[in-house]
Parts: sequence; structure tokens; C-alpha cells
Amino acid sequence: MKRLLKFFSALKRLYVTSAPAGAAVPYVLGLIFVFFYFVDHTHPDEAYLICGAVMFLAGLFIQIGFSVNRGINGAPADYLSDYDKDVIGTAFMYGEKKRMFYSALELLLAENNYNDALDIFRDLKGKSLTDSEQGVLGFYTSICYSRMGYSTNAAHCAVIAAEKEIHLPESLLMAARNFSLSASYGSAAEYYEKLVPIAESKGIFPFIYNEIGRMFLSANLPEKSRYYFEKSIEYGLDPITSQGGLALASLLEGKEDEACERYRLALIARIGDMEGFKSYCAQICTAGGYPENFFEEHLRERYGKADSHING
Repeated sequence: MKRLLKFFSALKRLYVTSAPAGAAVPYVLGLIFVFFYFVDHTHPDEAYLICGAVMFLAGLFIQIGFSVNRGINGAPADYLSDYDKDVIGTAFMYGEKKRMFYSALELLLAENNYNDALDIFRDLKGKSLTDSEQGVLGFYTSICYSRMGYSTNAAHCAVIAAEKEIHLPESLLMAARNFSLSASYGSAAEYYEKLVPIAESKGIFPFIYNEIGRMFLSANLPEKSRYYFEKSIEYGLDPITSQGGLALASLLEGKEDEACERYRLALIARIGDMEGFKSYCAQICTAGGYPENFFEEHLRERYGKADSHING
């Protein structure tokens, strides 16, 4: 069944990319038939004229079918959200570039067919594109790569979108996150730092300080992570998560007692996604040369029992 669906998907893609050229074939044949009709002055054969008319109609039907399929003359397809329409703006409005872009976008957003979408995005990159088209293409190619798990590729495509100022805050965030996922912490820090003043001025992304703090923890730079966790607390932006981050920063700085106290307070305050938090703490402990259950063992020693009283 999967092979059959893939086959029909390939046929659809072939149609989308070749229909305009395919329509030209019957038009040309129609002109040839009409030419022969008028050239034969002695015995003009009406069959030429009939065949020519049939060819013209065939070309017309191909174009109509293609137009309906891609919505070239109508509104964008219903798989596009208002946000997507805003991102795309006036890019890819006409011709082959529009056909290719919306074909890939449908594969990406509506069908989760990332490989075929990426193939078309790559082909489209080789076309002559305006700055806005380059940026929009980079934006959605970054999303495609990100969903496929290729964070480095996603980061570089997001950089293109940011350079072309396509939804700049989101493009910077995608670049920073994907650089962080690929352990390119220097590049991640660069794009986070570009994003922070924009986020502050627009009042968006309240999670940004904790996110940057976690990135610096992963980079084993606890002093820098502390700065952003404290900023989050200062602004009252998810201070409970910030306390958990400060616990890890303190641990990496060798301040074990302070680290355990902050960890305990974060648990008491019912930090969001407690199990995820504990798992993350275990990873950071291991990376810092501590046992993965360091916090639980330390609390057990201090209080004479495990932290189950904290978890309730």
C-alpha cells in the first residue's frame, strides 16, 4: 500500500512540474495540423482541421486541470494557515516557481512527505529567485530539514531566511535552536544574542532566557548560563524553571550545597515536566562528572530519605 501511495505521489509531482510543458505538446501538434490544412490548397482535408481542434482542446484541458490542481488563479490551498500566508507574502506569485513552491509546501505541511518536498525545494533553489523568495524558501527548507532531524542544514537555511528578514524573530530562533542541537554553541549564542533585543522590544518569546541558559549549560559555560537564568527570575518569566537551571549552573561551578538547595526548591514549586527536568539534570550531572542521581543522593543524605516527600 505504501508503495502504491508513493507511486501516485510521484505521478502527482511529475504532473505538477511537467503539466505546463505537457500542455505545449498538443498546442504544437494542433498548429501543425492546421498548417497542413491551409497548405494543401488543392484538396484540403478537413481531418487536419478536426485533429488540430482536438489538440487545442487537449492542451486547454491540461492547463485547466493543472490550474485547478494547484489553485494558480485562486486562493492558496486550505492546508496553509494565516501565519504561512503571512510568511510567504508576495513571494512565488507566478509561473513555474509558484507551481514548484506550492507543490513542495503541500508535501511538507499537508502530507508530511519531507523527502519529496526537499527534492523540490532543492530544485527550486537553482532558479532565479528574488530576495524575498530566497528568504521564504530558506524558511520552509529549514522547517523541512528540522523535521527530518538534520539540525545543521536547518540552521543554515534559517540563517538565509533571517538575512532576508523573513519573519526575523522566528528565523533567528530557528537558527539558534538548530545550531544548539548540532552542538554549534558559538553560532547558537550569536543568533540568540541577535534575537534577545527583538524579543524584549516586541514582548515575545518569554522562554528565551531559560532557553539560552540551557544552551550555555550544554556548552559547559555555567557562568554565562547563570546570567540568563537570573534574567528570567528578574523579569518573572518562569522563575521555577530558572531555579532548576541555576541548580545545574551551581553544580557545574562546584557549589554543590547551593545546587541541591535550588534543585529542591524547583521540585517543591512543582516545576513543569518534572520527569523531563530530572532526566535533563541527570544528563548534565553526567556531563559534569557527577553521578546521574547526584541530587537525589544528596537530598537523601540531608533529609534522611528520598525526595518522595517533595514529589508528593
